[in-house]
Amino acid sequence: MLELVARDVMTTEVTTICQDVPVEELIHLFRVSHFSGIPVVDADGRAVGLVSETDVLRALAYTVGPPGSGEFATNLQKGKRRISSVLLDAVIDPGDVRAAHVLKGLLARPVLELMTPVVHACRPDAPIVEVCEMMVWKEIRRVIVTDDSQRVVGMISSIDLIRRMGEALRQEQRDLDGGAKGAGA
Repeated sequence: MLELVARDVMTTEVTTICQDVPVEELIHLFRVSHFSGIPVVDADGRAVGLVSETDVLRALAYTVGPPGSGEFATNLQKGKRRISSVLLDAVIDPGDVRAAHVLKGLLARPVLELMTPVVHACRPDAPIVEVCEMMVWKEIRRVIVTDDSQRVVGMISSIDLIRRMGEALRQEQRDLDGGAKGAGA
């Protein structure tokens, strides 16, 4: 069996966002793309970080309610909704002018201020075993695949790995079933 490398598993149609784009556009991108994490690039298209719905949640939690108040988490859990829906439907009381002003400020901030400024990346020819080890040891759910110029060419998420593993297991089962039928003939 051939050893899998990053290009065998990665998603190649990757949505990226520039670091100076406002958070409001990021939230819209989360909503239309159905991705929960997006690589952040500089003006030259080089990966400079990753921003996830969790990063936006964290910023919103500190914006809407004091740390530890539980107010934001309670509002989010009531409907078991994605962050993009919660934000766009305004978790805060629309009549609360101060909170609306604070939320408007958050939505105008650049993605750079919310992103994780660390790029966990690999090359397309990186062995999947190494990618998995990086994800486990760094406790991350996504690895950005970059070319020699640090430009994004793909992304590997934990879901991509699970999907590929499921395909391999199904193929192995088909091979076993086919071999068992051939042996009995």
